[in-house]
Amino acid sequence: MGLGLEVVNLKFTLMSYHYLRYPIRKYLDKMERCELDGIDIYCTGPQLNPFDYALGDLIQLRRDIKDRHLNPYVLTAENCVYPVNLATSDLQTWESTQRYYQRMIDTAEFLECPHIQICPGTGYFDEDKESAWNRQVEAVQNLTEYAKVKGVSIFLETCKVTTTNLIVKSKELRKFLDDVGADNLIGLSDTDQMSQAGEHITDYIENLGDKYGFVHFSDLNHTIPGTGGLPMKEYYETLKAWGYDGWCSCEMCARDYFIDPDAATDAYVDFIRNVLHA
Repeated sequence: MGLGLEVVNLKFTLMSYHYLRYPIRKYLDKMERCELDGIDIYCTGPQLNPFDYALGDLIQLRRDIKDRHLNPYVLTAENCVYPVNLATSDLQTWESTQRYYQRMIDTAEFLECPHIQICPGTGYFDEDKESAWNRQVEAVQNLTEYAKVKGVSIFLETCKVTTTNLIVKSKELRKFLDDVGADNLIGLSDTDQMSQAGEHITDYIENLGDKYGFVHFSDLNHTIPGTGGLPMKEYYETLKAWGYDGWCSCEMCARDYFIDPDAATDAYVDFIRNVLHA
C-alpha cells in the first residue's frame, strides 16, 4: 500500500544506504511498515556485495523480499569509488568494472528487480576528456546490451565535479545517452548534486525529455527533504506540472542517520505526507 501517490502518479521509494550498519532485514522490515511504493537496495558489503554474496544468501534475500510483499524497484551500485570506473584508461580496471556491473545486472534479474543505477566514471584530470568519454560510451554500450537480454534497464546519474569530469550537468547526460543509443539507458537527476551544479529540475526536463526517468529526491548534502534548504516542494510541484509519472528515491548519506535509520525514514515519510501532499 502506497502513500496515496496514485493521485499524482509519482511513486516514492527510499535507498537503504543509511541502514548500512544494520542487517538488511532491518531495512526490509521498515519498508514493509512504512507504506512506500517499493525498495531501493544499496549494494555494498556486508549487506549485498555482488562480488562475493553467496547464492544461498541471495536466495534468502529474495525470499525475505517476497515474504514482506515488497516491490524491488532498483539496485543501486557502490560505484563512485576505486576500483569501479567506467572511463579509466587502465584496461584491467575498465574490464573489471564491467564485470562488476554485469554481476549487478544478474543480481537484479534474480531478485526480479527491473533496474540498476550507476554513476559515471572519470578520466584522469590531465588527460584528453574525449578519450575517457569514448571509453565510457563503449563500456556502457556493452552493459546495456547485456542488461537488455536480462530484462533490466540502467539509470545513469550526473555527479559532482569532484566525482567525475565527464557527466556533471544535464546537457552532458543527454549527450551521453544519445552517444550510447540504448533504449534501456535512462537519465537520473539527484537534487543535491543537481543544485550544486547550478541546475534545476527544469533543466533535466528540458534537456532529457523522454529519457528522464528517475529522481534522487534528497536535500542538500543528501539529507532528509526539508532539512537542508533546497526547494524540495518546488521540485516536486515542477515534476507534477510536467506530468512526471516515474519514481523518486531519497538517498540519505549523513552519518548521523546510521545510528537510528528508522527515525530518518519516518522523517522522510512525514515530509511526503505533510509537506508534499499538504
